[in-house]
Amino acid sequence: MSKVLDMEEKKVDRVLELNSLLRQIACDLKAAVDLTLEVRRQSPQCKEETIHLWENFLGGLFGYIKQKSKESKDNLLSGISLTRMRFF
Repeated sequence: MSKVLDMEEKKVDRVLELNSLLRQIACDLKAAVDLTLEVRRQSPQCKEETIHLWENFLGGLFGYIKQKSKESKDNLLSGISLTRMRFF
């Protein structure tokens, strides 16, 4: 097999790996949202704590994306459209 073909297969494998990882993360995030709602329903006193947990998580995630984008000079959020995501 040629080196070029081998490199292309590795690229495809890495994209498939990324797809699988993001699907698993999406499942885990849905579980976290469901658990957050359950915790808040059972104990209104926990509302503030769940807010802080989500702020820390999202702040850490977006902070890491920003840091890695800056280091790599490749804005990972560039081209992502909230409209296409049907976010709202």
